[in-house]
Amino acid sequence: MSREQGNSIAKVSRRRALGYLGAWAVATGGGVFAGEAPPSPAPHGAAFEPMSSARPFTLGFIRPEALEPLSATWFRRLQRFLDSDVPFREALKREGYGSVGLVAAEGFNDLVRRMEVAPGLDCVFCPALAYCRQVGDYAVVFQLRGPNDRGRDKYIFQFGVILVNRHHPLYRAPRSRDEQVPRRLIARHFVSEPVALVSPYSAAGYVYPCHELFKAGIRAVPGQPIFCGSSEEVVKMVLSDVVGMGACEQGVAEDLLRRYAIPTPPEQLYDVLLTTPGSPTDPVVFRRRFSPDRSELGRRLKDLLGRFFSADRPGAIRLEDSEDSAFAALRAAWNEFETLSAETDALETR
Repeated sequence: MSREQGNSIAKVSRRRALGYLGAWAVATGGGVFAGEAPPSPAPHGAAFEPMSSARPFTLGFIRPEALEPLSATWFRRLQRFLDSDVPFREALKREGYGSVGLVAAEGFNDLVRRMEVAPGLDCVFCPALAYCRQVGDYAVVFQLRGPNDRGRDKYIFQFGVILVNRHHPLYRAPRSRDEQVPRRLIARHFVSEPVALVSPYSAAGYVYPCHELFKAGIRAVPGQPIFCGSSEEVVKMVLSDVVGMGACEQGVAEDLLRRYAIPTPPEQLYDVLLTTPGSPTDPVVFRRRFSPDRSELGRRLKDLLGRFFSADRPGAIRLEDSEDSAFAALRAAWNEFETLSAETDALETR
């Protein structure tokens, strides 16, 4: 199935999922998924920048869905906050910049291209894999930390899970949950049936689950992927029985059930078959010439971002200091995944 077909199926299936879960939530005394407020239109177009004779200092991000915490509206508030700081504006002027501009990329590949092609972006809120894929000259300054993200040493990680609902053949009854499902068996279902996934560019919701199942000796690329765009949508698809299996970030299913006050114990609704190694959460990167250890502008920007997140924290997201080395393992896993995929593709076409 092509990615376009998968996305089309996902749109229809998500509508079904919202309907099913809405009725289910009412029946169980919880909230109603289908009653969520409809998203306001997200801004279209690549860039919305202030008028200035000097080049703007650009903040880049992927144009998100309107309900996501880091929305275009949130970035506009950040833009106004930065522009209102006199010392920061003076530091911009000394570097030859005008005001702060926003560049909203239309997707993963568009963001990577904008990071690589001159004049590039100056500060980027990017997916972890986008940072690992791009070849521009950027330095990691922060990582985003959400409620489910965990620390390991000095970095923040996000774990992935493969889960199935109670109607799936691999679901283990609560009394037998200590039994481990063989990875080869998980992989056979993963590649042969519809699977809800976050996106082909999600470490926790695609790359690491595939990578872990590759270790079982099976080419674990889903043949019927349904890319849902977020871990929450994956969980809705699985619990609504639109699909039986999905891969997403750890902890999202539990949060969803708590949010809508679903009284059924989680172990009676779904089963986690596999937990992946942790992948670093999404970074905030600066053009390397503005690294805080070498640039006054970079130091001021880092301080202002920290202050803004403390006052206007979206979706309980925090900023944590980080550095390039936090992403070395993810880059290696991605490269190995790409190599294994290419090798098995070559074998299958002989």
